[in-house]
Amino acid sequence: MLNNQSIFITGGTGTLGRAFIKNALTKYPDIKEITIYSRDEMKQYELRRLYPSSNFPIFRWVIGDIRDAERLNDKMKGADIVIHTAAMKHIPICEENPEECLKTNLQGTKNVIQAAIENDVKKTILASTDKAVDPISIYGNSKQAAEKLFLHAGNEVSKFAIVRLGNIWGSRGSVVPLFKELAKTGVIPITHPDMTRFFCTKEQSADSFYFALKEMKGGEIFIPRMEAKKITDIANEIAPSCKHKMIGLRGFEKIGEKLVSDIEINRLHESDDHWTISENQSKIPTSLRYQQLDSNSILDFQLN
Repeated sequence: MLNNQSIFITGGTGTLGRAFIKNALTKYPDIKEITIYSRDEMKQYELRRLYPSSNFPIFRWVIGDIRDAERLNDKMKGADIVIHTAAMKHIPICEENPEECLKTNLQGTKNVIQAAIENDVKKTILASTDKAVDPISIYGNSKQAAEKLFLHAGNEVSKFAIVRLGNIWGSRGSVVPLFKELAKTGVIPITHPDMTRFFCTKEQSADSFYFALKEMKGGEIFIPRMEAKKITDIANEIAPSCKHKMIGLRGFEKIGEKLVSDIEINRLHESDDHWTISENQSKIPTSLRYQQLDSNSILDFQLN
């Protein structure tokens, strides 16, 4: 699927980009080219040390911002596949800087779409989040809008689809490294005793991109089957001897997340490892769908 293809990854030095690259090199030995397009010079420097040109000549390293439409368009020339992971992701920072969040997550995504169309890219996939479902934060709203742009893009040549993920287990933006660090203090802050979140592994997220590339016809949302975990259970697993300090919900947080909105639920299709939202009606019983796709309705939680 990726053999003999030129792949362009925005935000390629982040958690998702790294996971995709690592798995791609293992599964597809004949990739033509991988372009890492990102704005963080230090992250590129660190990743280039893992993939030196002497051993990985297929890599092309580009410093660039998805806000820069002209540079993005120029550097995307020749790409067959685009994986769009670049985004502002830290919710409190987005709340404090809403204009910057929208410039990156919305205008930047619009630039990616336009560049893909102008360069006749065959398949472009957006990395999205469960925060885009019934959003209450500027981050969630920006990702919901980015999804809308992707769902309405595309033509006979260029196809667009979405992979909607939960929290990436162990990524720098997740609670796992935060709790590990705070465990040294003996106290773990918990916003709400009933808070739950959907989690997926790095490998699972990478596999979802491969699944989407294989199955997409344009306009779909692909969701890996994730497990909801209670935040207090995660804290107890990571730091069993620590006390919990309840600090209350912040205005941009929910107690639980949903993977699919009420409007999308009737267009849901199920496979062994994924849910897919497309235009065709699904025949999955509604009660089962809600139980699996709404973390608030899941009563038992286990850590893998």
